[in-house]
Amino acid sequence: MKRAYRQIVGLAAAAHLSYAVLFRLLGPLSLSLYNAGSTLFYGAMLLVVERDRYRLAVTCVHLEVCLFAAVSTLVLGWGSGFSLYLVAMLSVTYFRPFRHKGVVYLFAALEILLFLALRCAAPAGIAAPVLRGRGELWLYLYNACACFTVILFAAISAKVSAAVSRQELRAENRSLEALANFDDLTGLLSRRAFLARVEDGGGPAAVALGDVDNFKAINDTWGHPCGDAVLAELAQLMRRQLGDGVEICRWGGEEFIFLFRGLVQSEVMERLQGLCAAVSGHPFRWGEAQLHITLTVGFSTGAEGLTAREMILLADRQMYRGKAAGKNRVVAPERP
Repeated sequence: MKRAYRQIVGLAAAAHLSYAVLFRLLGPLSLSLYNAGSTLFYGAMLLVVERDRYRLAVTCVHLEVCLFAAVSTLVLGWGSGFSLYLVAMLSVTYFRPFRHKGVVYLFAALEILLFLALRCAAPAGIAAPVLRGRGELWLYLYNACACFTVILFAAISAKVSAAVSRQELRAENRSLEALANFDDLTGLLSRRAFLARVEDGGGPAAVALGDVDNFKAINDTWGHPCGDAVLAELAQLMRRQLGDGVEICRWGGEEFIFLFRGLVQSEVMERLQGLCAAVSGHPFRWGEAQLHITLTVGFSTGAEGLTAREMILLADRQMYRGKAAGKNRVVAPERP
């Protein structure tokens, strides 16, 4: 938005500079001096914009345009076309940095009322004879083109700003979706996203729940940053070992849950045993130290007609059976 404000102020400064030169050549000199002062004024407004004081800048621009249109019309008459700037300013009501959007509409009302008042009060102008005939016509056309440029600029800026806002909104939505669906530390699925996928029809072949053995000792000995690094590296190892066909979720803390589809129990057991072997044989580095961890996993299948949540509870019980039996193992459902 700062860029748009810079451009508005820059256009206004360029316009006033051109009028300062024009009136220096054609007269009256008073308007040349006025526009030279306005050029300096807009230079100051650029500094205001750079300091992000947009409310002050917009307020001053609206008031200066009203004063400029009034003085120029009173001096040169209605036919000079300076009143058109009041119409052009209505197009920039899109740029409203005010907390209450009604403020900018007050400016718009002021500009409309001033436009009507000038039409009634200044049909001829004090120094109108200076620009009789073609001079007045060319000045009117110049002002009309300048005002159309302001309106066109406002329309383009509004369109570009809307497009940028849509892109920012989409990016923010993607960011929020990532925060909701993925664990920040490991990049694995969040609990919410995992449950949604488990319950997403078709019935999973198996759900497995794994827990890092004695993980508290790592945090107590090496600190939580070390524990976080181990979990993040473990997540990458799990992805490599199990492949893309398995959904992996950080269930909480050092617990992970896996969703297998289209595999029978023996295949699930084989994949999980391979994972446990890979984890126990992998050196996790922390500084100069090499840490070794193991994983205990319990799993359940959908063959028993269980719901997704019942399968998770059963897998949890199997995992604790594995802990009680000595850890670093995979425990399958007991056959009846």
